[in-house]
Parts: sequence; structure tokens; C-alpha cells
Amino acid sequence: MAYTTSSKISNFLLINIDSSFDSQITEWISVVKEYIDDYCGREFEQESATYKLYDGDGSRELLIDDLLTLTKIEILNEDGEVEYTIDGSHDYYLYPANKTPKTRIILEPLNADIGHFPKGRQNVKITGTFGFASTVPEDISFAATKLVAAIIQEGNYDIGSEIKSEKLGEYTVTYQEVSEMAERLGINDILDRHKKIVV
Repeated sequence: MAYTTSSKISNFLLINIDSSFDSQITEWISVVKEYIDDYCGREFEQESATYKLYDGDGSRELLIDDLLTLTKIEILNEDGEVEYTIDGSHDYYLYPANKTPKTRIILEPLNADIGHFPKGRQNVKITGTFGFASTVPEDISFAATKLVAAIIQEGNYDIGSEIKSEKLGEYTVTYQEVSEMAERLGINDILDRHKKIVV
């Protein structure tokens, strides 16, 4: 899922963008999404239900990627086979407690069959739905829209008329240019509210 659309960009710029230019707009939306994800240290779209592997460190606590729903926790042996399954909500606590996404799991040693995440490489399998939210936050969508609009405006085109693909077809943008635009336009101030803090 993209963080913005050609329609939102057109509305922001108060112009009509010719449909023959859709592939170029899609490319810029992708570059902007990559910048936003890298800057914030997270992805804002909900992934399909899946699993991710983490390293156990012998403690009760595990830092995880943004998680919306948890199905089960599995401890794997050296061959990648399941040794323990933790699937009862009384066996663990998810944090932060009062909001999503969840970013930490703490085992409850009094209830769980295993009270810690054993040391190992990729030996903890977390199954669930990952992502920041079920829908992209409005301010992230606005930031993406504003950045793609800035890319179009950087080309010094007459934005009061229809933009045709032949006018913009040769205009490309680098990740570094997107970064500079975001800083200059104050977009990073919006993104800072969603930046993942690594402890």
C-alpha cells in the first residue's frame, strides 16, 4: 500500500496530472515511502499475518517490530524445529499496554512453561500481524503527498496547467534529494512524531 496517491497529489497541487504519467508518479511515491520508512525506522502499512524471527538473549523481555496482533510465540531449537509454544495471553505481557503497535514482549515466568527467551540466533518465532496501524496515519499520508508534490515543483513546471508526461519524463529524483526536500520543507518535524526510539 502506498502512503499517497496521484489523486491526492493532484488535489494538493490544484492541477490535473495526465494519466500517461502514472508510472513516474508511482516511482516517486515509492522513493518517498522508502525515505519515510528509513527516517522513522518503521513501516506504516499493515503487513499480512506472518511471522518474524528474533534472537533470544536469555532475558524475559524481547524487543520486536511493530506488532498489531499476536498469534503465538515459538521457541526454536538449532534445527529450526519448535521446542516450546507460548500461545496463552496469561503467559506474557505486550507493551505498551494501552496502545498499538506493540513493541515489546515480556514473559510471565510464573505462568509460562518457559520464563525467558533462550540465547540463540533466530530462535524466537513471533507469529502475528505486523505494522504500525491498519491504515496509514493521516499525517504520514500528508507528508508523502507534500514530498511528491515538491518533487514535481522542483522541475519548475507550470503547475497551473495540465502536467504532461513529455514535460516530466526525463526528471528523476534521488534519495538524497528527497532527504534534503524533507528537511527544507519541515516534513521531518511531522515524521519525528512517529520515529521509532531504539533503547
